[in-house]
Amino acid sequence: MDLGVVCTGCGSPVEELEPDCLKCKTVRPAAGWRQDPRLGLVMPDGRTITRRLGFGLTGSVYLATREAGQDPVAIKVLKRELAGDPELARRFRQEAVLMRSMQIPHIVPAYEWGTLPDGCPYFSMEYVEGVGLEQVLASQKQLDFDVVIGIARQVLTALGAAHDLGVIHRDLKPGNLMLMPGPDGKSEVRILDFGFARLLSDRSSKSEKDDPFRLTQTATVFGTPTYMSPEQARGSLVADARSDFYSLGVILYQTIAGRPPFVGSKVAILDQHINVQPEKLREFRKDVPPALEKIVDGMLQKDPNKRPSSAASILKSLDTAFGPDTNRIDTGKYRALPRSELAAQVTRHVLNTDSLPVIRDVPQEPPKSRVKWVPVIVVGVIVVVAVLYVILL
Repeated sequence: MDLGVVCTGCGSPVEELEPDCLKCKTVRPAAGWRQDPRLGLVMPDGRTITRRLGFGLTGSVYLATREAGQDPVAIKVLKRELAGDPELARRFRQEAVLMRSMQIPHIVPAYEWGTLPDGCPYFSMEYVEGVGLEQVLASQKQLDFDVVIGIARQVLTALGAAHDLGVIHRDLKPGNLMLMPGPDGKSEVRILDFGFARLLSDRSSKSEKDDPFRLTQTATVFGTPTYMSPEQARGSLVADARSDFYSLGVILYQTIAGRPPFVGSKVAILDQHINVQPEKLREFRKDVPPALEKIVDGMLQKDPNKRPSSAASILKSLDTAFGPDTNRIDTGKYRALPRSELAAQVTRHVLNTDSLPVIRDVPQEPPKSRVKWVPVIVVGVIVVVAVLYVILL
């Protein structure tokens, strides 16, 4: 658990028992590190920052609540030194705008944004009480097939709605998928972290290189190597929705096989994504349903043109093989903005400004997690409170 302390020299967040600061090399004082000065800060909506949930290379995530711990939200804060980097600042603003504007079930919503008194930009978002899929897989290597199919359906439903709005996630991985108790005793998925997301222009093709919403002008490798698509591994500027399907295919492969399709050093993994075919799932689990193996194989095709072209087509394959999903949410009626309006929001708050304006519109009682227990995820493991933003790593 992050106890919320910072280096006495440079003020960077550190672990409580860290012997020295990794950034400035200050040695831990005998009395220990000092408390994070943001703890106790009252936010514009009246909530108080009570705990630091985690920190990483780009910033920290905090818990803010009202009296007696009511109405919690998570607060994501960008490091002060990174706020001066134009591209990172634009990406942070875009993440806030997209998560606030999309309003898609299974995607964590943002509520407000602004700047803290110490000059760091922040935005607040839904606080998810659940367990990360990454934690589940660390404890329970292989998941039951019905759990895998349920996760796939929910992620694909959310991706389909996001892709319709022109939003490509580009960093799908177990650490960005939270599982929380659902009303029927099954796992309900929340997708986190749109920090690497790309917004496609409404007038552009999926592969147009001069897309006005592209924040990076040179070939750059975005994402997490283990879950990158071949086109991401090459540093392609034109990764589209099919790249997200590949990343989800890697996740599904891991939930079935108990390991990702490719392991090794970062460079070796990137090379395998481009040049090596993964072992068949049946080599790890002989009882894998052939239809499920075929669907995952299709998502892991090296050539994007050989992968499914839409989330709807993958969902149809799942329905054909395993029966219709009677609990699927109709995302269409939840869409708050048409695609053109979402583009206008990004243009206004990301491309045409150097800072996030103060936007305050936090629900008095943000959507709460439904409160039944999840019996199928980790045997003997209690669902932990987690919004640990591995995304920040």
